[in-house]
Amino acid sequence: MIGRFPWDPFPPGEPEPKGPDPLASLAYRAAVTGADAYRSVRLALRRESGTLRVGNRFVADGRYREVAFLAFGHAANSMALAALHAIGDRLTQGFVAGPEPLPGELPFHGIVLEPGWGGAPEAPAAVSAATEIASALTEQDLLLVLLSPGALRGLALPPPGMTGEEFSTFLAVAHERGAGGREVALLARVLGTGGVGGRLANAALRCDVATFTVERGDGAATVGGGPMQPVAPAERVEAAALVARLGLRDSMPAPVADALTAGGDTVPAPPPRVGRPLLVAGPADALRSAADALFDKGWTSRLGFLQVRDGPETSADRFLARTEELTAAEGLTAESRTKGVATVAMMTLGLPEGVDEGPALGRFLVRAQAGLRRREMSLGLFRTSGVVGSDTFPAGAVVGAPGDLTARTQPGRARATVMRRGITDVGLLAVALYPTPSLPERGTAKRPDA
Repeated sequence: MIGRFPWDPFPPGEPEPKGPDPLASLAYRAAVTGADAYRSVRLALRRESGTLRVGNRFVADGRYREVAFLAFGHAANSMALAALHAIGDRLTQGFVAGPEPLPGELPFHGIVLEPGWGGAPEAPAAVSAATEIASALTEQDLLLVLLSPGALRGLALPPPGMTGEEFSTFLAVAHERGAGGREVALLARVLGTGGVGGRLANAALRCDVATFTVERGDGAATVGGGPMQPVAPAERVEAAALVARLGLRDSMPAPVADALTAGGDTVPAPPPRVGRPLLVAGPADALRSAADALFDKGWTSRLGFLQVRDGPETSADRFLARTEELTAAEGLTAESRTKGVATVAMMTLGLPEGVDEGPALGRFLVRAQAGLRRREMSLGLFRTSGVVGSDTFPAGAVVGAPGDLTARTQPGRARATVMRRGITDVGLLAVALYPTPSLPERGTAKRPDA
């Protein structure tokens, strides 16, 4: 039986949510729990009856002399603790890079990564530590690479000809000129150095390597800049076209531009003992759990989108339009045998991993409030990671609610569902709830104009 995470996102035995938005909050809790990084790694990494399960592989428990790990990203602490609980004293060394200090339960080295663009100032030390651990392991050893969104900040170093600050500014400018989150990540992966683009894989020349990832819908192989996956020629072509579209080519130093050519800065294929990344948690897990929780409460659950990558305002418009479409299709009446229609979707607000989502979350909520056309409908947007941002934009935020027709969300203000930090990051969960119309009470007179 898989044990619960000692600092669960929502402690066991906690009462169901109350207040103005209990159903949306319930869906949010279910989504975070369903995509919990700790539980997901514990399912993928197990020791039972003399057998060690490592993802899709099963080996004798004594197969490895030593097991080491590298954990990068928003869920680094959760994933590292899961590895420790699964492997036990066989886990002899490791390194953690995430947005929070290491808890006392993890007796390893690590650094704190603040949110931002490109590589963090601490990235050189993080890449050096990861490379040192990977390169020292032998044929008798196993390396676990545990990646979640935000890992890019600790693995990306600037390309030749750029400082770290210049590279971060370059990526931020690309976003300002219209590059989406996935496209910014592509530029960081293709142009960056350090551990991205398969470079970390080539440091592990002798040991077995298993990579477990938590991702937001852009693909498990590219989380953290794809440290275990070399850049493909098609990715360079796409990045070159993107740079041309954004008008950034002339601002790039020649060595940086060279990386966009078909043969530029080629990284060798990974050593044969480096396995393909295994996805352990993603948007589908969060959506499934949220929809099930709403269904169990008597609501009709509908999938709006598996993922929306547009910016805040466009995401709000698309989600509202889809919600209206699904609600109208149900044709709810007072006789309908459901409490209402619940629409769920996952989104990134067009941001790359590692960037504070708070301001964009506020913009989504303001746009959504202005676009609501059904006064009974409530809409919420929730982070599945509580690791970045300030109290102004907490982990869960909700706008509007049944029975709360005067609710207004202004920039910098939102009701919240509190979540413990550092659990997972599979994107942002959007929930819209439209209740079934009620039958008029007996003896209620009709209005003259009815």
